[in-house]
Amino acid sequence: MLRIKPNSSFSSQQSARQYVPLKQVSIEAYIKSFAADVTIKQIFCNDDTIPIEAVYCFPIEEQAAIYSFIARIDDREIVAQLKEKKEAQKEYSDALQQEHGAYLLEQDE
Repeated sequence: MLRIKPNSSFSSQQSARQYVPLKQVSIEAYIKSFAADVTIKQIFCNDDTIPIEAVYCFPIEEQAAIYSFIARIDDREIVAQLKEKKEAQKEYSDALQQEHGAYLLEQDE
């Protein structure tokens, strides 16, 4: 689910929608014994004419782990990097203030 973040500092204008529409999904899984390597490709499309800040929520089981995250926007590919939490949050905030696209992957506690 890709939820539009309310009261975002990224844009002074607000979208009338709460969610970004999911246009396509595909799942590829390799299972061996008690382990699985699953790739999920989801395509979302911002149909608004204004930029948005969105929150991507993906529930996983307690024993599962996400080891890779790649976002593609038009012809750009952004590959996630593991960083200290405070450093990552600062870089994310700085990128939004400069009106650059940014991603921040966090684990809910």
